[in-house]
Amino acid sequence: MRKLKRLPLFNWRVLRLWLALLVLGGGFWLMGQLMMLRILGRTYDTPRYVITNPQPEDTTQPSITAIYVEICNESSSAEAKVISDQSGDRKLQFDLIVPEDVEQAISRKLAIPLQEVSSLVQYKVSNACSR
Repeated sequence: MRKLKRLPLFNWRVLRLWLALLVLGGGFWLMGQLMMLRILGRTYDTPRYVITNPQPEDTTQPSITAIYVEICNESSSAEAKVISDQSGDRKLQFDLIVPEDVEQAISRKLAIPLQEVSSLVQYKVSNACSR
């Protein structure tokens, strides 16, 4: 009979290579899992509430809705009537008749911007004053 050659069912060199690759792959997988658990397990220190300015703004100045100015040519003066939301009407007297000067004087007196005064003012020019 012929001598049968022994078939190498396990080639030890190939087997060692595959086992080394298996251990190396398992190590990478295990390290990846540990890093993932550590990163996903973090708690983020984000504030739950947004803190705004706790001090209320200065609301002592009433909101002005309109300014009526009557310019009297006879006495060279102007009378301004300021209408606001909260308090009653306020009357101001000026010895000016030029509208730009009157607006600047009202702005200084009420401590509001000139652009706001310009948008709120309404003029009435008359020769004889009604006082």
